[in-house]
This record gives sequence, C-alpha cells and structure tokens, in this order.
Amino acid sequence: MHSTSRRTFIKAGALAGIGALGATALAGCAPKTAGSTQPSSAQDIAWDGCFDVVVVGFGAAGAASAIAAAEAGAHVLIVDKAPEGHEGGNSRYCAQLFVSISDFDQGLEHYKALRGQFYAPDDVLEAYVQGMCDIRSTLVSWGADESGMVDLTDKKISNLTVEYPELPGSQSVRTNLIDGTLSKAGLWRFLKKGVVARADMIDCWYESPATALIQDPATKAVIGVEIDHDGKTARIAARNGVVMALGGFENNPEYMQQATGYTTVYPIGTLYNEGDGIRMAQQVGAKLWHMGAWESNGTGLAQKEDRIRNLSTRTFFTSGSVVLVGTDGSRYIAEDLEQRHGHLKIAGSWIMPQRPLRNFFVFDEAQKADLEAGEVKYYATYEFTDIDSRVESGLIFKADTLEEIATHFDMDPETLRHTIDLFNQGAETGTDAFGRAAEAMRAFGEGPYYALEAWPSVLNTQGGPERTARGEVLGANGSPIPHLYSAGECGGITANDYQGGGNIAECIVFGKISGENAAAAKDDALDIDASKLEFVPGCGTQSVYDQTPDTSNLAANEKVGIGEGLGGPIWAKVSLDGSSIANVEIIRATETEGVGDPALDSLPACIVEAGGTDVDAIAGATVTSAGIIQAVENALES
Repeated sequence: MHSTSRRTFIKAGALAGIGALGATALAGCAPKTAGSTQPSSAQDIAWDGCFDVVVVGFGAAGAASAIAAAEAGAHVLIVDKAPEGHEGGNSRYCAQLFVSISDFDQGLEHYKALRGQFYAPDDVLEAYVQGMCDIRSTLVSWGADESGMVDLTDKKISNLTVEYPELPGSQSVRTNLIDGTLSKAGLWRFLKKGVVARADMIDCWYESPATALIQDPATKAVIGVEIDHDGKTARIAARNGVVMALGGFENNPEYMQQATGYTTVYPIGTLYNEGDGIRMAQQVGAKLWHMGAWESNGTGLAQKEDRIRNLSTRTFFTSGSVVLVGTDGSRYIAEDLEQRHGHLKIAGSWIMPQRPLRNFFVFDEAQKADLEAGEVKYYATYEFTDIDSRVESGLIFKADTLEEIATHFDMDPETLRHTIDLFNQGAETGTDAFGRAAEAMRAFGEGPYYALEAWPSVLNTQGGPERTARGEVLGANGSPIPHLYSAGECGGITANDYQGGGNIAECIVFGKISGENAAAAKDDALDIDASKLEFVPGCGTQSVYDQTPDTSNLAANEKVGIGEGLGGPIWAKVSLDGSSIANVEIIRATETEGVGDPALDSLPACIVEAGGTDVDAIAGATVTSAGIIQAVENALES
C-alpha cells in the first residue's frame, strides 16, 4: 500500500474547517439488540441519521451526483475519507478535459468502435453518448459560463484531443475545457463550489470513510450506509438511494496485481482510491465488470519519487542513445511506439503491453548531454531533469561500464552487452529489430553509462460494479440491486480503448443520471421519523469555501488576502513597511504534499525580494503558485 502525507496547515488567527470522505468495505446491518448478528427487518436498525440520498465519494462523480440529486429536490449527504482540500479523487489531478459529442449517431458509432469486442451493453453506451451530447448544457444549468468554455479538439495537443481519429464516428468527438486551462483543476473546483453553493440541500462530511452498505434483510434494497464519522460508526439511512462514487482501485496492491499481473504499480493520481467501492459492492452481491481496463500515460513507467509526474518526457526516453530493457537486460519493445493513455499498437491492436516484472532505462553520456543542452522535448508540463542530483540520491545509477550497470541491477551482463551491440548495429544500419524509427536511434558511445529502474504507472482504473443505463448497480443475478447506483470510475464504462476526457465526462453524465434516479421517490422508501436522530440535513461540516480569515488582531500594516490553490483557498498575510512588502506569510493552505510544497515554501520570499507579485511560478506547483500570487494581490488591493 502506498501512502503519502498531505499538506494542511492553519496558523493562528485563521479559521479552520477541515474534514474528509471515502469507503472501506464490509456490508451488513446494525441491530438494536446486543448479541444479534442480523436484524429481522429494516425497522430493527438503530439509525443515527437520515437523508434522502447518500453519496459516497467526493470527486467529480460524487459532486455531480450530489448536485443532480439536490436539483431534483433531495436532501443529500456526501461523504469522503480525505480531509477537505484533498478530496476530489483523480478529478483534481487530471487534465480537466471533458468530451462532448456533436452528433449522437456518429458518437455512438465511435464509442462502439472503442468498445470493440469487449463487453459494454449498447443501451449503457447510448445513455453515455446522449449525456455527452448534452454535457455542456448540463454544466451551464449548474452555473457554468458557456462563453468561457474552450473547444480544443482541433488544436492537436498530443493525445488530449481525438485519440482514435481512424475509428468511425470520430468527427463527432469534441474535447473541452470549462475555463480554457489544462491541468489546473478548473472543472473540479467548479463542481466542488457547486456542492458548497447548495449547502441548504447538501451536507458534507470529510475524513469519514464509509465502511458498509446496509441492506433491507427482506427486499435486499440498499437502505443506508455505515460511516466512520467523528470517532464512531454512524448508521445513516438513505430514504431513496445510495450513489457509489468512490473512484477506482489503483492504490490497492492486491486488486492491481489481479487486474494487471504486476506485483508493483505506481499510481499517478489520488492516493485515496483503494477499491473500497468494490469491496462494499461485492458484499451486497454486485456484479463486476471491466476489471482489466486501466490507463497510463507518458512512458507508461514511473519511479516512486516521480509518482505524480510520471516519467513523461518524450524525447529523452524514446529517441537517441537510450533503451528500455527487462529483468535480464534484453529489450522487449520499440521505445518510440505511440502511446494512447498507455495503450500501444502491437500487431495491429491497441492494447496495454504486458511488461516484465522489472524494467530499466539505460542511456549514455550523450543522452544526458542532450537533456542538459535543452534538446529534450517534454510531454505536457512534466519534466525529467537534473540527472546528477538523481545519481546522488540513488534514483539513477552511474557506472563506467555496462557490466557494472548489469551487476548493480542483477541483469545478465552478457545479455545487456549483447542488447547494446545489437542496438548500435541497428542505429548504424537504420534497421531496428523491434521497429524503432531510424531517426530515433543513436549508437551508444563509451562510458559513463546510466540506468534507472521504473515500474508500470497507472493513471486510473475502470473496473468495479456494473451499472445500467439508469446508473443502477447490477447484482450477480443480472437484476439491479434496489436503490443502489454508481458513477465515475467506480465501475467505469470504458471496456477497451479510452478517449481522453471520457472519464470526467462519465462523472458528469452518470453523476447526473444516478443522482436524479437516486433522488426519485420510491414506493418502498424508508418511513423513518428523523426528529430524534443525531444526523439530519444541516449537520454537515462547514467548507473552507464558506470561511473567511479573522482579521480582528491584525496590525495596522498587515493585510490578509485570499487566493485559490489546487486544494482550496490559500490565505496570505502581507506585512508592509510603508508601501513596500516586508513579509508574506501563508496562514492557510490545503495543498498536496510534494506538489504544492515548493511554492508554499519559497514563493513568499521571492515576492518579498521582488517587491511585488511579478515573479515566476514554481515549476511543478503552478496552481499553488497562482493561488499565492492571487492571495497577495488580494491583500494589497484591500
């Protein structure tokens, strides 16, 4: 299990309000009578609270489900196991693209082609495609400014536009940004604010993992959720429905080994996706689908320390005097194959390649020199730089001979030497045994040589409980489990090839479908007197977006401003010496550890030194940098 700490701090004078959400799994009902293991009826359950709809998971899918249910008139509780500012799942880290479809028939043809021979019923695809036809108007109905949306389909930004243009119906696929900005959490923040703006209908609990679905013993309808909240187990009834929006399982090593065949993978996005939804769904008899469907990007490989960024440079790992070898030191694939979210075209099919259990990039001094000379072109905003510091830290091994490289990594020295000799021959003749382009090959020179070990990286998984066109979770018997719905990557619709922006679109499309259907009144809805229950509408945690800094104790020369980072508001206290900036102090931030830290730690001093906010953003922390600058400017304006 991989884990990392998260950056959350609030200093004196700032108001706090942090919380979280999620899910672990075991299903069952809580009896009133001690010693009993199952209640005889739903009326025997000792409920602690009651809402019309409970949404488990607060990423894009959960937010969309909660908004849709609230718009349908339901009182909603949405829970997440992350602290506030760290919820959002993969939707806070992704490129923020969402797919729209310009023509239903063409779009359906295209998504059937993406499905290929894999399983995804036509009516579910039809609901998905229709939802993408309507997606822009859906977002506008929730408060988005359509004039600010940008269609970047024709801009040819790597594989971020039409990913499979050769398939029929591709002309109907459009890729959009809600605010024209890639990879800065714009769509996620819009959805989060949409939930907060509906606080009269939506209550939020953070740091509150769901642990079980509660079924009616007789009807098998899902009638509630067990949630670890504020130090105790709360049994929350859902009168009309429960929506599972817990994301995937990329941080569950057991599930990933079963799905991929790899003993180690490194997730690129959120660390909270641990397959809780699968465990919970299985306990109530759900049918699973698409467990072998998952996506990657960049090289498809990563080191643990580069988990969030991946090894995503194009030229460095795919062109020049560099090779990818497996456990014994032999090559197994052309390094310059085009990748489409990790899928490679092998023998005519776009598939996720089966990689060896160990993978190494080996390169020479000339390759390192190209990087230092700026000859390497980067994929998106991610950079792989500073070889010397990685050698010093042990991430990269440097040696005078290939034999030393092989010995260090337990490869076979003769195999690695033979691999490089064959590669050099191919570079000289222009013909590679694996089909790598001649212009992408350069013979290795004399030492020193370098090597690093990397592991398969996973952007997201698709598998989980199968859903119907109405968002219902199917049971193993093929019938819907009453009152249980799902959205997003908790049982994603992608069975085979993936179109970039499709997962975010699915969060919105099936969030809307599942939220509305969960909110609809049911003939067998629970009849509960909630007047004496502890947790009812209005009990939710105040959001950071609802709070403002306490300025009562500020000195005359101090001002506080608010900006917006990746995890939420950033508060900066600015101290003035006359008209000059004497100090900048960040008094509140909920940014991701390892991503926002460099900006939080160094940018305030840069602003003081520059005497203003005309400073460069910190590489790799551009969203946090922008939030700090915005906060300082807001303080100065006040």
